[in-house]
Amino acid sequence: MARPHIVTIGGGTGHYTLLTGLRALDAQITAIVTMMDSGGSSGRLRDEYGLLPPGDFTRCLAALSSHPEAVKELFGHRFRAGSLGGHTVRNLLYTAVQEITGSVPLTVDRLHEIFAVKNRVLPVTADRVDLVMHLESDRVIRGEASIDTLADLLEAPVLSVYLDPEAAAYPPALAAIADADLIVLGPGDLFTSLVPNLLVQGVREAIAQSRAKVLYVCNLMTKPNETPGYTVGDFVGTMAMYLGEARLDAVLYNAVWASARLDHYASERSRPVPLGEPDALPEGLLATGDLLAEGRLIRHDPRKLAAAIEELARARGWW
Repeated sequence: MARPHIVTIGGGTGHYTLLTGLRALDAQITAIVTMMDSGGSSGRLRDEYGLLPPGDFTRCLAALSSHPEAVKELFGHRFRAGSLGGHTVRNLLYTAVQEITGSVPLTVDRLHEIFAVKNRVLPVTADRVDLVMHLESDRVIRGEASIDTLADLLEAPVLSVYLDPEAAAYPPALAAIADADLIVLGPGDLFTSLVPNLLVQGVREAIAQSRAKVLYVCNLMTKPNETPGYTVGDFVGTMAMYLGEARLDAVLYNAVWASARLDHYASERSRPVPLGEPDALPEGLLATGDLLAEGRLIRHDPRKLAAAIEELARARGWW
């Protein structure tokens, strides 16, 4: 077959890691990026200029750049002080291009030229929306940044998340999903990086109607404010609930922890995601491997992750 078309859907550091690995494969890649960030540099620019938050979008452009190291060093530079303190060069570039073009599609195209990206990075929506979390205690928290920083303040489990107002999908993103051979969801924070994409009108339906295989890359660690005590089955069950009629064809999970340094994470009530009950997942859904990066931080290794995805796709005859 021709070069497979891999569509990734997500946000945050996990999405950047995934794309850093996939860019080395002989594949066409389209990254669809969450646009609900409301904190840090992205949140400030969104509030001051009325823009879509640029952080996740420009991070993915950097991951897929033809000159990744140079782009990471220069465009990833974060100013330390003054009126620009906290902003990255890539976010300011996004703001400048958006002011010049006044158009989301033109901004997307122009930034691909600036970042020297041959693949595609697309916003999941061009609408400005807020992510809202509803807890089982009936408490409501508005804004991705507020949700992400309340690690010690959530007194009850998450009941649901939704967008306010509702958002329509960016049409080129739906076209990419329709054309995909493989759709990869994750890795990333469940309720702030992954699920928000599935809440955008048209995305779940497009995934359900696509001929693509759908792969979910499960998180490595639980997160005390979002997924305390979650097992692989809990992550998969939540994804399945928000996917609706769309289905998962495989779940990729790290099963090798020999070199992991977990003391720091345990003090923050974050633990490796356990498999849980062996019959919690349908037979044949789970694929395991060594996906862990070396070092102090618990992260997916980009090369290992990309290699595992390619091996899984070939072993199952997806391409």
